[in-house]
Amino acid sequence: MKCIPCLLSAVSLLVLSGCAAPGEAAEPAAAANPAGKAAAPALWNFETSANGIRTASCEDGAAPMRGLLPLELSIEPLNLKQSSVLSARLPAGAALAGAWELTSPDPNFGGLSGLALEDDTTLLAVTDAGGWVRLGLEGAAPSSATIGYLRGADGRFLSGKTENDAEGLAVRDGIAFVSFERDFRIEAFAIGACGASAKAVEIAGLPSVYDGRTIDANEGPEALTLAPGGSLRFGFEGATGSVSPLGDVPALGAAKWSGTAANPDGFALVAMDTVSLSGGETREIYLYRAFDPLRGARSVLVWGPDEADRLTLSRPVMTDNFEGLAARLLDTGELRLWIVSDNNFSKLQRTLVYAFDVPL
Repeated sequence: MKCIPCLLSAVSLLVLSGCAAPGEAAEPAAAANPAGKAAAPALWNFETSANGIRTASCEDGAAPMRGLLPLELSIEPLNLKQSSVLSARLPAGAALAGAWELTSPDPNFGGLSGLALEDDTTLLAVTDAGGWVRLGLEGAAPSSATIGYLRGADGRFLSGKTENDAEGLAVRDGIAFVSFERDFRIEAFAIGACGASAKAVEIAGLPSVYDGRTIDANEGPEALTLAPGGSLRFGFEGATGSVSPLGDVPALGAAKWSGTAANPDGFALVAMDTVSLSGGETREIYLYRAFDPLRGARSVLVWGPDEADRLTLSRPVMTDNFEGLAARLLDTGELRLWIVSDNNFSKLQRTLVYAFDVPL
């Protein structure tokens, strides 16, 4: 989360750490190959870890099994003029599947920072105040909502910004993976098996230093994706200048950097998702953000290597602090991309959900 227009700035020095998820088999250390180069370390894998996560997240002693609670939600489509201005920004072949503003009288609704497709009819979001928001879908459109709260490993609700600043989200087979700012880490929650009672299961502590510089507590792992092959990849918003470092979670040992995102000039990474295309290709989709007082909040959505595979959102388009991204491959062969904005629980900002169908 970055407060808009006020940007928080607190420095946190965190210890590098990492752990394998419960149920994950230990793997031998990488051996030298015949050329004398060390083999790449094995990566953490969903299939070998999922059962252990479900057991630990739903074990006896957790809070009583309960689902997320109904949330009163108003879903207002953008008007014709607003939709026309937004559609005019789309590259050739892309279409607006819908655009909506969400509001609720519940003061706990807001701050939607991470977004993932839970199944064909459900979007799941996390808030940067430690909340779950589940959105039912009718086609591309949100139609209903429930709300709940993240629990720590001890079964108690996460509390305080250091604990509950949830930002990135990835979901597979009822297990939600969440990356956190402040205390840089990834945790898993078996929300499909034990609902809002799911306890946090530590997956990895994340690095706090890049290129010799301590990363600001509010520039942490905004982006998280679970690759089709089962590995976890994370992306930090910022490190030095406009550099957004990327990293992978290993099977053993501490998570480490593996590259940097291709940030547009002046933008920082806030979300990513990965899909497997029909030909076997893996495609990563990225969402970048920028803000300044004159131009306001701006976003760049990138789903491929060409200039036609990107969308820039800026005034006069109705835009806000977009931070969450979810992708789905449609039967038509197109990608449906949802993005959601974090209103920072402010009356001066909006919670917007936009959906686009884009060609590959």
